[in-house]
Amino acid sequence: MSQALPALPALPATSARATAGARTAAAVPVVVADTDRRRVVVRERLRFARDLHDLLGPRLLAITLQCELALRLMDRTPDSARSRLAEALSGMRQIHEEARRVAHGYHCLSLDTEIEGVRNLLESAGIRTEAEPAGAPLPAPLQTVLATTVREAGANVLRHSSARNCRVTVDTPPGEVVLTVSNDGVRDPGRPGAPAAAEEAGASSAAEPGLGLRSLAERIAAAGGTLAHGPYPSGHYTLEARFTLPAPSPDGPRAA
Repeated sequence: MSQALPALPALPATSARATAGARTAAAVPVVVADTDRRRVVVRERLRFARDLHDLLGPRLLAITLQCELALRLMDRTPDSARSRLAEALSGMRQIHEEARRVAHGYHCLSLDTEIEGVRNLLESAGIRTEAEPAGAPLPAPLQTVLATTVREAGANVLRHSSARNCRVTVDTPPGEVVLTVSNDGVRDPGRPGAPAAAEEAGASSAAEPGLGLRSLAERIAAAGGTLAHGPYPSGHYTLEARFTLPAPSPDGPRAA
């Protein structure tokens, strides 16, 4: 006949609590690490979505306008229509290349190239445009933010205004760079005074907020800049992005 095994003595309550506490403490770093990984993934998804919006929105609008213009010109001036279609095709190729850059994480834009592109787009839509490129070299990351700003501002002129004239300037006072885009096509002039701060207005037109400018304001703030935009009673609308330039090295360039 088999004998029953003696029962094991119960662990003291303090020992049981200590064991449970040790297991919980060991699990905390794993939970924290998992949470951090999730945050990184979310931030990267938001960055990718924002870059795609900034990239595709204005460019696709430009291509649509060029195709519509080509359709109107097809019977009257076929050569002009072909020219617009060629520009639209070139725009599609640029979108393909820039989408690849976004996917690989090295999306970088040229400010002067974007200013010239916006000028050509607005001119093709019948809007007389004065555009002045930057008078000084700027850091590549700052150029990308400024170029994105020019893109969004140009798209908003086409979407939300009845402008006949537009002006794009880049000024570099000591220690700063200021991008200004203004047009004379406000459909419903708003309150008097200077342009509203971006966080107050948050609008791509005088009447209703736009996702594009809200996203743009966040990107500019992340780069250390400020965005202001709003209508004047005269019927002009101005967008201004202002950044502080990094101070030059105190040693300066070394002699060869």
